[in-house]
Amino acid sequence: MQITRIEVFLLKRPLTSPMHISRGGFKVRQHALVKVHTDAGITGLGEGVGNAPLIKTIIDSQLSSEAVGLNPMNVEQLRERFFHAPVYFERKGSVVCAASAIEMACWDIKGKALDVPCYDLLGGLYRKRIPAYASDVYWEENIQYMADNACRIQDLGFNAIKVHVGWESPEKDRARVKAIREAVGPEMRLMVDINAGYNLHEARRAAKLWSPFDIFWLEEPLMPAHVDALADLRQCIDIPIAAGENEFFAEGFHELFRNRAVDVAMPDIGRAGGILETKNICAVAQAAGVPVSPHNFSSGVLLAATAHLMAATPNTMLLEMDTSGNAVYDDLIMEGVCLKDGEFEINDTPGLGVDIPESVLETYAVA
Repeated sequence: MQITRIEVFLLKRPLTSPMHISRGGFKVRQHALVKVHTDAGITGLGEGVGNAPLIKTIIDSQLSSEAVGLNPMNVEQLRERFFHAPVYFERKGSVVCAASAIEMACWDIKGKALDVPCYDLLGGLYRKRIPAYASDVYWEENIQYMADNACRIQDLGFNAIKVHVGWESPEKDRARVKAIREAVGPEMRLMVDINAGYNLHEARRAAKLWSPFDIFWLEEPLMPAHVDALADLRQCIDIPIAAGENEFFAEGFHELFRNRAVDVAMPDIGRAGGILETKNICAVAQAAGVPVSPHNFSSGVLLAATAHLMAATPNTMLLEMDTSGNAVYDDLIMEGVCLKDGEFEINDTPGLGVDIPESVLETYAVA
């Protein structure tokens, strides 16, 4: 089997609810979906996460021609071509995100060709139902709106929720964290995402001010390049630190673990190097005694890939799910999103179990 061509679909969906984080916000959601075609008539879908228009440009202008002629069943060969063969290495950034999308699509093809779900290729089924959390409470001026949104998510059956604050000082945002904790009660696991919006001094103050509200983890409190500062922060606060959505390859995560900078690792399959590289990251994390909760905040294609990885990987925890209605989500998962009692139930459709209907392209595709 050989790859014959690659299509990249840029999807854009206007927001139906605000998504305000510490460093700004969004007006639209964009997804870069990749469809890999083969001479056997089997196609696969993947997704690159990051700068969607740039990912499309990179694939269309370079990676597509490099992939044509390769056997999608030989994932390691494809990884060697994209990540290790070039004279100038692209160790981080949009090139890696673009290659991650193609690699993901090849796993989809491989599962379809062998008539098995992708989790069978990643170690076999460890669990059918994956504990999940909702990532859909964003900073708003009106604190009650945030608390009400948290209650809406709780009513959906989730027992873990993530809120995004940090637009204001730790002192001012304390009221938001407090209101949400009081709204959802003591049993709800509550994560707080700073989206790399604080410096070390601010993050220390935030941890001290917010610790009475039983924070399950503090996510990306600092800029991703500040690994030493992240390690210093971890040593002086009681709240566990989660980070890694902006890190790449197992080597990058090894540095986080070597520096004892994180309690929970958060690789993104559509950024870190693809499905196999994320599986490698999970192995490195297991050796370091660090659990993995993959970053998963994009379309239904990334959701499916992340769920298959977690279904086959014991040291992963808590599948991130977007309940905002702002992403192209359910329309891409062939059997639909099955959520029961705060757990995602994976199906046994061959490959990743995703498709891109014409109706989605007609509604969201950017020419």
